[in-house]
Amino acid sequence: MNKEEKLSFDVRRTVLLGAYMKAWGMPMSRVLAEKDDHIVEAYFFPASADGKINRYVTMGVSGHCMPNGKVADWELLLALPTDNGGASEAEVISFLFDVMAYSLSPEVPFKLGLAIPESKLAPRSWAARALLIDEPRAEPEHLTEIQVGEESVKLLWIVPIHRDECELIYRDGLEAFDDAEAASQWSPADPCRPSFLSKNI
Repeated sequence: MNKEEKLSFDVRRTVLLGAYMKAWGMPMSRVLAEKDDHIVEAYFFPASADGKINRYVTMGVSGHCMPNGKVADWELLLALPTDNGGASEAEVISFLFDVMAYSLSPEVPFKLGLAIPESKLAPRSWAARALLIDEPRAEPEHLTEIQVGEESVKLLWIVPIHRDECELIYRDGLEAFDDAEAASQWSPADPCRPSFLSKNI
């Protein structure tokens, strides 16, 4: 990075990290990765004393210029139970970076409502290995879109889903998935839950 790029990155970190900390308190850890000479950071925000959700979030996906000239305007959030669905912190962050790399592929129409087929890269302990890209539901409203200078950065929630749920979204749309979720007692944040389409829940 040259001096101008480093300053821009530092400003982006200050704004985004400030928004995250306002919602979730202090992060416990940070891991850095590099994508096409562009640095991306992943932060782990553990569940609060009275909370049930760990949060893993990126900083630096936004602002990345892809080969097709498009500039990414999103960051990624994984919200998981306090046991991470049986995965280690390192496994979750590695997967978050895998999804980050996928999101920046020029042939991928990465956007809200996108359903992604099952991936072998998901932590082995997870039953739900496909993904839905959604709004950060149940999070503070200020995280939905964060203003960084003149740029609006969207926080996109990576939701682990089952293969049959992914197929349902392809076939009948996101509303059908939402209806199935509403009829279930399970949280979409739990990657070890049964499918919302299961007859036994």
